[in-house]
Amino acid sequence: MLALAGSAHAVTVLLTDDFDTANTDASTFNNTLADDQGGTLATTSYSLQGSAGWITQHSNTGRLLVATSGAWWEGNGSVSLNNNFATQANTADQALEISFNLHEVTGYGDATQWVQFNVGGSQHLDVGNGGVGVGILFRQNGEAGALSAGSGIGTPVTWAADDLITIRLSGTGGVGSAFDGGGSEATISIGAFNYGTFPLAQQTNAYLTFSGYNYGVGFGLGTFDNLNVTLIPEPSTALLGGLGMLALLRRRRA
Repeated sequence: MLALAGSAHAVTVLLTDDFDTANTDASTFNNTLADDQGGTLATTSYSLQGSAGWITQHSNTGRLLVATSGAWWEGNGSVSLNNNFATQANTADQALEISFNLHEVTGYGDATQWVQFNVGGSQHLDVGNGGVGVGILFRQNGEAGALSAGSGIGTPVTWAADDLITIRLSGTGGVGSAFDGGGSEATISIGAFNYGTFPLAQQTNAYLTFSGYNYGVGFGLGTFDNLNVTLIPEPSTALLGGLGMLALLRRRRA
């Protein structure tokens, strides 16, 4: 049986990271890339922020851990890939899809505090920064909310442990790259819930950042797992290619 392009397998896997190899602090965070990463861009290093080195690490349970120190002067643990994924999306003129599992948010004395992920114009942006194309905050109390350019989009929803979070960034109408001037939109799902598709201001860069948030009033942390970054071909183009291959096979049999 011929598998048509445009199926779940007809994607370009740019980068995967399972964070399986534990380390104790930021100083060794990039030492295990060859063991944990896959895809055409493996290995890609991370930039880390947070003056307490232990607030960014691979936990001993094999997950990405970002934390806040509990002291305002030590700030947030922030982990950002050293790659602008808009480059690959523009070269292929394809949608960019990012997915990961959110395992837990814990340790905050105030359960409305959160950890966050965003796709932004530069590295290490807070989710509410105006330079964020699309981001999601995950509160300890189980609430999640999406933001773009400093404002909320959609309505608050809930998340559960180990939910798969998926963000697809494409051009207007779901076609092509979101970063080459043809418009930008984001389609978001949280677990089994389709959060929605949202028009964005024109995006030009795609830096990925995971981080905690620190009100300066207490410690808290979040853990993430199974990062996947892929390019998704345009369905109609892929389908036409598959039909053409079927026609060629029929002609050869004749």
